[in-house]
Amino acid sequence: MIADGHAASNFFVSWGQACRGVEITLLPLNDRTIFRPRDPPLIEYNHVGAEFVSNLAKKESLVNVNNENKEKTIIVHKVHFTLEFLRKLKANASFMNGKARVYSTFESLIAHLWRVITKSRGLDLLQTTQIRIWVDGRRRIIPRVPDDFFGNLVLWAFPTSKVKELLDEPLHYATKIIHDAITKVDDKYFKSFIDFAHHEVTQDLIPSADMKKDSLCPNLEVDSWLRFPFYDLDFGAGCPFVFMPSYYPTEGMMFLVPSFIGDGSIDAFIPLYQDNLANFKKICYSLDLKAK
Repeated sequence: MIADGHAASNFFVSWGQACRGVEITLLPLNDRTIFRPRDPPLIEYNHVGAEFVSNLAKKESLVNVNNENKEKTIIVHKVHFTLEFLRKLKANASFMNGKARVYSTFESLIAHLWRVITKSRGLDLLQTTQIRIWVDGRRRIIPRVPDDFFGNLVLWAFPTSKVKELLDEPLHYATKIIHDAITKVDDKYFKSFIDFAHHEVTQDLIPSADMKKDSLCPNLEVDSWLRFPFYDLDFGAGCPFVFMPSYYPTEGMMFLVPSFIGDGSIDAFIPLYQDNLANFKKICYSLDLKAK
């Protein structure tokens, strides 16, 4: 409600600088004019079903999911991806049918985890699976919003696929879906949402994000902390030795953090049902996945 991860991490670093009595290099920018709607408003996208859902539909979904899985044990499993593996993964994701298209390490890793977790869950092949990815608007809104903007400037991308296609197609398929979905959350999309939020939101609509769910299955959400400067945090006793998320047992809610090793490797914290964990461990480093 107050700030997104980008702003919060800047605040922590500034707090440390204040405690040490040194110059605060990340003074917060509180300009809210970027949220001023256009005149006339131009709502070009369907934000109901994406950022918002009906209150009734949300309650029914929450009850059904939580009742179905309330007896299952959730384990938060940590996976370490070395820099060598990430390079191999990126190369594999960026090559298809003899043509190369370079995707980011983040896109490649998320595509890989989406496939591995989906396979581990043993979902019906005709089922639809979706992954929710946070998209920071600072570098997408035109004119560009400064990095020191303090507030919440995040919307979501929703890559979606049938389970069978996700597993049968090569890694490039999932990576392209993710890349295209993120790309669509651009300046036009953010401004459309601002206009929608000012003119169309009613009491019957609530945010689609729900922290009360025990499980996101068959879907996923990824929170990437890869670019946050948490290792710059210093209250006077030096920087942290390791930074990691707290215990958050919502099945399918992934967290990505830079490894404390500091060599560019990545640690993923992945809550899974205990029944699916053995399958996940068996295939988490495999690039050869098929529906059957």
